[in-house]
Amino acid sequence: MALCVSSLRSGGLIASYQCQSACPHCLYRSGPGRSPDYIDQETAAACFAKALSLGAGAMHVGGGEPLADPLGLAGVLAAAAETGMAIEYVETSGSWYDDADEAVELLTELRSMGLGSLLVSISPMHNGFVPLSKTLGTMAAARAAGVAVFPWQEHFLADLRQFDPETTHPFAAYLHRFGPGYPAEILNRTWIHLGGRAFDLFAPAVGRLPVETILAKASPDCLRELSDTSHFHLDLYGDYVPGLCSGLAFRADDLGQPLDSERYPILTTLAESGIAGLYEYAAALEDYKPRPQGYVNKCELCQDIRQHLSERGWFESNELSPPEFYASI
Repeated sequence: MALCVSSLRSGGLIASYQCQSACPHCLYRSGPGRSPDYIDQETAAACFAKALSLGAGAMHVGGGEPLADPLGLAGVLAAAAETGMAIEYVETSGSWYDDADEAVELLTELRSMGLGSLLVSISPMHNGFVPLSKTLGTMAAARAAGVAVFPWQEHFLADLRQFDPETTHPFAAYLHRFGPGYPAEILNRTWIHLGGRAFDLFAPAVGRLPVETILAKASPDCLRELSDTSHFHLDLYGDYVPGLCSGLAFRADDLGQPLDSERYPILTTLAESGIAGLYEYAAALEDYKPRPQGYVNKCELCQDIRQHLSERGWFESNELSPPEFYASI
């Protein structure tokens, strides 16, 4: 069955893939080494208009770090107002926070442009790059500016408060403090999609399986995952990220119609014959060989195959997007 995303439910706009942090669980492999490109107002408006036409009445703004470019974020908020798209919240790690008065002034100005709620990321993974003092300062500044605060995930504050709030602490410090079972505890406390960098972080907790086992357990196709719109994303390049499959994309203009198999051979193969089909294709035509240490799940195998294709210059379509996703692995 052809992949066709004909309606959208709940999702977000990726304003940039650059971020001060390179969190070890980041699905999109954002970080300081990624391009500083930021979505322009015209592209944001086009993305919002497309999402509205397919049924999504509200979206969030994420990244990367949306507040790394306040003027760019102002353009996104203007595009939302122009198209009638409601903005549920803007995500931030608080890495940009330096001075309380300046932060209040900035957030007050953005509130006047449509910023109503700020999701502030809180986790041991973020604390490797953002001191707790910045996280708390960001939340205090938002409240002072009249912007609602959405702490995500607040229950981690008790863990972070066991360390010096004025500096960063690598994840290794948390393993030392809480023990080697800490990654498994994190997965029990909160939902984290195993994708992007998260495979390596959580592999010790969930284990890896041989490729034969992964293929035997896999569903016959990936259509359900690729067509899931419960948490979709459009990005600054005008691409649609299917499901939670970071590093895969198709043009937003192709939403609402069956994808052309010639333009999107990887997505078509996954939709029709799943990871087994992609594995067979890559092994037969691109000399792909699986890693001996195995894989967390079929998604890690898929990412590894796509990484192999990217290293072989396999950019016959725009599906392996953005290319920097693979360069950062």
